[in-house]
Amino acid sequence: MVVLWKKLLREILSNKGVYFSCILVIVIGLLSYTSMSIVLENLERAQGKFYEDTQFADGFIRLTGYPENQVNSLENLTGVEKVEGRIVKDARLPEDEEGRNRSLRLVSMPFPEQPQLNRVELIKGNIPRGNSPELLLDPKFMAANQLAVGDSLTLILEGRVVHFTIVGEAQSPEFIYAMRSAQDLYPDPETFGIAYVPTSFYKNLVKEGNLVNDLVFSLEPGGNFEDVKLLLEKELAPYGLQSIFPQKDQTSHAILQGELTNLATMANSLPMVFLGVSSIILYTMLRRLMEQQRGSIGTMKAFGFTNGEIIRHYLNYPLFIGGVGGVLGGLSGVGSAYPLTTLYGEFFALPGLESTFSIKYFLFGMVFSLGFSLLSGLKVSLDILRLDPTEAMRAPAPLSTRKTPFEKIPHLWQRFSSLTQMGLRNAFRVPTRSIFTIVGMAVVFSLMTVSWSLNNMMDKLTVYQFREIQTYDVKIAFNSPTFSESLRYTLAHEPGVSHVEPLLEVPATLRNQWLEKDVALIGIYPNSTLYHVLNQKGEKIPLPSDGIILSERLAKLLNVKKGDLILVESPFARNYEEGQEKSLVVQEVVPQYIGINGFMEIGTLQKLLEQEGIATSAILQVYEGDIGALKKKYQDADLVGSVESVKESLAMVEEMIETYGFTIYFLAVLAGVAGFALIYTSNIISLSERQRELASLRVLGLTPKEIMVVISSEQWLLTSCGIILGIPLSFALMEGMAVSMSSDLFAIPKEIPLGAFAGAVGGTLFSVWVAQTRAYRKVKTLPFVEILATKE
Repeated sequence: MVVLWKKLLREILSNKGVYFSCILVIVIGLLSYTSMSIVLENLERAQGKFYEDTQFADGFIRLTGYPENQVNSLENLTGVEKVEGRIVKDARLPEDEEGRNRSLRLVSMPFPEQPQLNRVELIKGNIPRGNSPELLLDPKFMAANQLAVGDSLTLILEGRVVHFTIVGEAQSPEFIYAMRSAQDLYPDPETFGIAYVPTSFYKNLVKEGNLVNDLVFSLEPGGNFEDVKLLLEKELAPYGLQSIFPQKDQTSHAILQGELTNLATMANSLPMVFLGVSSIILYTMLRRLMEQQRGSIGTMKAFGFTNGEIIRHYLNYPLFIGGVGGVLGGLSGVGSAYPLTTLYGEFFALPGLESTFSIKYFLFGMVFSLGFSLLSGLKVSLDILRLDPTEAMRAPAPLSTRKTPFEKIPHLWQRFSSLTQMGLRNAFRVPTRSIFTIVGMAVVFSLMTVSWSLNNMMDKLTVYQFREIQTYDVKIAFNSPTFSESLRYTLAHEPGVSHVEPLLEVPATLRNQWLEKDVALIGIYPNSTLYHVLNQKGEKIPLPSDGIILSERLAKLLNVKKGDLILVESPFARNYEEGQEKSLVVQEVVPQYIGINGFMEIGTLQKLLEQEGIATSAILQVYEGDIGALKKKYQDADLVGSVESVKESLAMVEEMIETYGFTIYFLAVLAGVAGFALIYTSNIISLSERQRELASLRVLGLTPKEIMVVISSEQWLLTSCGIILGIPLSFALMEGMAVSMSSDLFAIPKEIPLGAFAGAVGGTLFSVWVAQTRAYRKVKTLPFVEILATKE
């Protein structure tokens, strides 16, 4: 047996490049599996503990105002366990030296006591005293704005300047991913954060006084959210009910949960792709090895080695490759988990999120690696059983040949040189191996295509929104609806303002039979030049004078199409009562990549609400030099909730996209490495199989470059077939990604731009070129005299 181990090591060392490429692909697969799985476990553990410690609510309610002293009475409703009322409002910070529009969302808390639901975890400092101008800040906002415990903080709340003292840092489960709204897509702790203020002090600062505008509740064990929602809607309708939604639809939780789902999908699928590619390489390599060593196998059988011993010997090749790849990949994954967990901590404010070593995923990775490798070698090794010693020691019969498809087209075939014809014939000589290579190339090509298409996805999700849809310069949002014509007149006369349009955004429930969805309806000015609704081709479509336009995802959730009727109700309707529904015709279904909305002409929406002439915000076209003065004038106004500059928002988004650029290029490089390994292995195997043939050509006077024509023509044919097969596979992969990763917050674009295909083709061709460069060096050093020497 020692002899067989020496033989194994000698064979591996003599073909170390091929074996190394296979190990590298396994390492990539297990690195992604181990690191992603450990990070997923870290996130889920931190999330579960944080939610449990802070009693994260089951449901959330937004309304105009509800008496604080009646909140406890809602606990008498069937299915409701606990209810708590809060005041939630946004306050602005004075403009800093950079002119940034910074704001804090102030959430009331019954300090010095903790609430029963959505408690805060104190990270540093002390709990504020009751009825005092003290607050807790979220740690990311403090760090981004260089604030510390003990600092004073000036806020502007409903036009009133209030001075607070920061007494501590705290985090709530409700704001793990803190954004102003779902449309922001990314958190920006430099300009937006969360503050927790004593209720007794807070209610003296706002006009609501003893009214709360936000409720959170928990369900009794076994309670049904939809049943409870119906009871709450009936009870809260007179109090300006805006929305009731479950924990799963809460923005921060939905984004975190979506990321966990996507991470789990990637951890389970991406490694399998690379392990599959490694299996193809290993199978091809072992098949070639066994064919080359037929004589050795016959000799071993003749010397008394049993079939079992010989099979175990050849299974040691894939076990060695799988073992080395498994150990290196597992260790690399464990090492990568720490920085990856730290990166997630930059986005998700989860106390207790830390990277831990998990032997479980290391062992699972080893099992996957050894399992895939063993399966690759099992079929090849079992073929040894069919070899008779005398037959094995004889040279194999020449492969049967038939005309290739190219030869059946004489005019085409005659255009190829004799060297190219030799390469093309060889591709059809071993069809099984060629098919494996083509499939592997198709998988690699589709991975590259999807990686490059992520650039298009980020553009659609962000830049496209600001440059093609929301083409205004400034958006002024109001605390409550106001009359659109009066605001248009006022704002149109401001310096630098060239155009003003009212915008009406209201919460609504859309129903189709038993299907329903709470969304925001957006009323847009007729023939708007500042807010566009675009179809699949990116063309602006006119708003219908009646009916509604739905986003694709919303139409799918409601199972409706163009021409169908849906029922609509909104708490903003005059004299609103629960169940007060009106029917609308779906006039069009359009793509939407951020959020899910219904779009209407503003006058049609006003009629639906029986609220003529109202608007919740104004969108403006402003000369760039006058934006700062306009913001400064209106951001402190009593009726203004926020003043948003699209240029600033776009700059933030583009900065965030740059942070994702590394991920895009990293995925493309991984796919490129797998492609190189596959192509390089195919080249080396082709070279080793045809050594006598190529050596004969060298003796006949052909140069190494001419011999490379034979090898490269075969490789270019297989690569071309792999690319062609990879195109529909890319669309299927992108479709699957769009379906699995899309949510109510954003939708993944399904289309793949030509640039992504161009990038994938370029990456594939580069991999082929590098692999052929390595093969060319081997051809130059081919010992053709030794190869042609007859050995008895």
